[in-house]
Amino acid sequence: MPLVAGIDCGTSFTKAVVLLQENGTPRVIGKGRARSGVNVDEAANQALQQALNDAVINRSSLEYVSCTGFGRYGVSFRDIQVTEITTAARGAHFANPASTTILDIGGQCTRAIGITETGKVKHFKSNDKCAAGSGMFIQRAAKYLEVPLEQVGDLSLRASHPQPISSVCAVLAESEIINHVSAGVTVEDILRGIHESLADRAGSLLKRVEMKGDLTLIGGVAKQAGIVKAIEDRLKVRVHVPKDCDFVCALGAALLGLKRLASKSTVAAEAS
Repeated sequence: MPLVAGIDCGTSFTKAVVLLQENGTPRVIGKGRARSGVNVDEAANQALQQALNDAVINRSSLEYVSCTGFGRYGVSFRDIQVTEITTAARGAHFANPASTTILDIGGQCTRAIGITETGKVKHFKSNDKCAAGSGMFIQRAAKYLEVPLEQVGDLSLRASHPQPISSVCAVLAESEIINHVSAGVTVEDILRGIHESLADRAGSLLKRVEMKGDLTLIGGVAKQAGIVKAIEDRLKVRVHVPKDCDFVCALGAALLGLKRLASKSTVAAEAS
């Protein structure tokens, strides 16, 4: 029963999962997270230790560690590093095998990914030029509006007259928010405008990867009900949000690590 770990070194948080393969079926038995910082290795260690504690196993029991995310190269104890595109595809396919299109809205960028029926990447497009197209902009807006981030999604659903945020630059978009506040626009309408703006930009990416059928939405922003509603309304698509949507890339890394471990075992057996 192989035990592997997948670690996603994101810009805001580092997530880790411990995966057990039992009777040919992978199963997550532990999860952990730590806030990312300048010390990538430390954050990865903290997240992994939480996942190990959650799984009630010792670190010595792990057979393989697979890393993904922007800080993957900074993890000293990794066995392999994999791109976020690949791990997002594999993790989302595992969570929702019927989906062939994935939208990953992370802290730093938004990615649209078209995958095959087996979870391999066919096309992908990223919007990583400005924070206005990512979850980081929502965080900055919430801070300015003095709204706890965990309340943003529900407040967005209460909007009655959403105000669009048209600027593609985060600095100019913040100026729009300030103008809306000065004009007496409600927080709810501003937040819904932000979500709709993100949905429109995501729609442009999704068209370029030839979106078909339902959409699987992953990443921390997927926890916000307002963005899910905005995407469904603006793009006229049904959105599936996996359980633990922010751990999907860590899950994908673990699944790929499990596959790599099996390949190494096969090669070793043939050599002997």
